[in-house]
Amino acid sequence: MKIGIALGSGGAKGFAHIPYLQALDELGVNVDCISGTSMGAFLGAFYAGGMPAKEIHELAVNFGLSDMPKVITPAMFSKFGLVKGKKIEDFLTKNLPVLRFEDLKIPLKISATDYWNQKEYVFDSGDIVPAIRASISIPGVFQPYQYQGNLYIDGGMVNSVPFDLLTEADFKIAIDVMEDYDNEDKSIPGLIDVIIGSYFVMKKTIMDYRKNGSSVDIYRSPDLSKYHVLAFHKSEKVIKAVVDDVEEFKEEVTQLLL
Repeated sequence: MKIGIALGSGGAKGFAHIPYLQALDELGVNVDCISGTSMGAFLGAFYAGGMPAKEIHELAVNFGLSDMPKVITPAMFSKFGLVKGKKIEDFLTKNLPVLRFEDLKIPLKISATDYWNQKEYVFDSGDIVPAIRASISIPGVFQPYQYQGNLYIDGGMVNSVPFDLLTEADFKIAIDVMEDYDNEDKSIPGLIDVIIGSYFVMKKTIMDYRKNGSSVDIYRSPDLSKYHVLAFHKSEKVIKAVVDDVEEFKEEVTQLLL
């Protein structure tokens, strides 16, 4: 039986993917294929490259507020986005276990949005870093990414939890870290919050449609509504926030898979 896991978009909420991967490691479950969008693609590439989830965890919790300037280059006065993304590319080049899809230990598919052709584009060969950079390009936050004659924006615009890309898997697991969005504050939101909120509305509509068209064996959607998509300095808190759900996940995996 081939086991696949889809890791969804969610910015800083995506750190929550790590405990689910750790749970699979602890249970001795070997993943045969991975798909990811945005932050899910970012973390999925480390895991697919052979880095144990425990080491990914350590990398994440050591990534504090003081490290933000190392990977984020503000695009001052740019009409395209707040962050250029070049330093993120440098960070990935330095830290990823491997840099080409062909060298991964686990096959990986990364979803991005082809802006000019208005459709999903799936990266599964060649250089990994450009694929991740394309997939994380949240409109209004990151500058769109030009690569090989095309322009890409965040994969979550078309496929926020790409479980449908796990075509070779007999057993599919999907982790959705953006199921909930905090709407308790009824004040008029700022520009970034409007972008993120609109992104969530669109994502929810797309996911409702995709869930009806494709089956998933395990679908987890922890409550991370109190954490902002851009709160990358709260990685450890985000990880701890899903402890209870991960325990339920382990029980579900044991019952259905083991």
